[in-house]
Amino acid sequence: ALSVSDSLTHRASLPWFLKDISGLHYDRNNGLLYVLSHESDVVVVSDLDGGRKVMSLRRGHYGLRRDIPQAEGIASDDRDTLWIVSEPNLFYRFTRTASS
Repeated sequence: ALSVSDSLTHRASLPWFLKDISGLHYDRNNGLLYVLSHESDVVVVSDLDGGRKVMSLRRGHYGLRRDIPQAEGIASDDRDTLWIVSEPNLFYRFTRTASS
C-alpha cells in the first residue's frame, strides 16, 4: 500500500548540506536509499539502520575526471551498478569494488 505524508515532517531529517533532491532510488536488494542532489553535487546513501554515506559527484572522487553536471536521475541494477544521468544526456556508471 502507498501512503503519502506531510513533506515538512521529513525535511528536518535531511542532511543540512543537501540543497535539493533531484532524484531518489530505493535499492531493495541492499536496503539502501539513494538521494541525489545536483545542487549539492552528492548522493546521500542511507541504510535501514539510519547510517549514511555521502558520495561526492565532483572530479577526483570515485574515478571521476570531471564534475557531474546537473545530475537529474539515479537507478541501480541487479548487479549493484549505480547509474546516474545528467544534463545534457550524460550517463555515469559506478560499480562496487571489493573495498566498497
